[in-house]
Amino acid sequence: MKIIKLIQNETIKTLKKTSTKILIILSILALLASVGLAKLIMTLNNSMGYYMSNEENWQSSMKEQISAMQKEIQTESGHYDRESLASLKAEKETYELALKCNVNYIYYTNYNNWKIQILNEIQSEKMREFLNEETNDNKDTNKLITLLENDDFEGYIELLKQRQKVMLDSKELSKKEYDDEIYLLELRKKYEIYKDSVGMFDWKGNLYEDISVMKKNLRTGINERTGKLLKLEEIDEIKDNLKIAEYRLENNISIQSSVGSERSLYDMFAPAFSLIMVSILMIIIAGSSISTEISKGTIKFLLFTPNKRWKVLLSKILSAVAILLVLTLVLSLISVVIGNIFFKEAGTTYVYVHDGEVKALSSTLYTILYFLASDIDILVYMLFAFMLSVITKNTALSVRSEYSLLCWFWNGNADYKSAYISRLDKICTI
Repeated sequence: MKIIKLIQNETIKTLKKTSTKILIILSILALLASVGLAKLIMTLNNSMGYYMSNEENWQSSMKEQISAMQKEIQTESGHYDRESLASLKAEKETYELALKCNVNYIYYTNYNNWKIQILNEIQSEKMREFLNEETNDNKDTNKLITLLENDDFEGYIELLKQRQKVMLDSKELSKKEYDDEIYLLELRKKYEIYKDSVGMFDWKGNLYEDISVMKKNLRTGINERTGKLLKLEEIDEIKDNLKIAEYRLENNISIQSSVGSERSLYDMFAPAFSLIMVSILMIIIAGSSISTEISKGTIKFLLFTPNKRWKVLLSKILSAVAILLVLTLVLSLISVVIGNIFFKEAGTTYVYVHDGEVKALSSTLYTILYFLASDIDILVYMLFAFMLSVITKNTALSVRSEYSLLCWFWNGNADYKSAYISRLDKICTI
């Protein structure tokens, strides 16, 4: 009971300090600042990409480009070599077809969009035609044009499947490669991946590319990134990641690395900014806990009490840990509330595999656990600050040393978020 009383007294004394109140307020303001920064970044991105989404702008630009190419063909054709002239003519006709089918072929960010892929293929075929080179069957080109004119995305996927079957029959593809390609095309068809232009941030497209790489790694048994043979645990991890990717597509859950919305940016900034303030606060509390008592002489009153020294020190540590946990929990809840107020999008949903089954954490629970997972690092710095405070008996030295270490961590360890998410994986699989 005595140590509980000591913890209560230490907590009240800490919370009454002006520095504590200021940093708690700054932690909350950091969440609001994250809202402003997320909205500012998306506003700048939208303003930069406005010319790409402005229908009148890209259509008029394409018309001007077609006129310029037509004039160049008529007046300057004698200055071009045969291949350059064929390329210019093919480009002009492709632009005309794109304009007819209402496809933005002059300003586009998604090169994997199915209409862009068709137009690129048609342009290549037309260039070969102008060069009188051997081309593919004109029926195939005409079929592409028909698909484009009819806006037939599913028909395009079926055409790609037919091409894969031809490659299988001609032994250009193995059966496993063919099965993987058909699997990917089925995903593309089912979830309409690369069907519409979605701007620079296409989480479905990114996830589709990841799935393609994972299927290839499993098929070949080689890590494409490192070039090394996959270990058994790596194979299991890839299989789990495939399940997660399919679950995300099925339930329309965007990947965490996606920054295509204001909410995703907020979810990235809010923990980072607020936890920096919490880290500074806890370092100040821990670094000044003993040294301040010594410098003010109040340590004598504590030592004159019946309480043993280890109880006094333990009460200070437990008091700081309690403040850290409660403050982090409160900030995580405030972060969720602010996010729900200022943004229409839902927060981050965490998806993981447990016992071969895919499960998901709600955005609220994910945010709370993510904040709490970050407390592990803060706790380490806090205990180190306690140690320096006891050894040096100097508040400035202990706080500055820990602050330097904190700056090194946030600047040097760019993968801190992955470390926290890795901890969530371990927590969720318990």
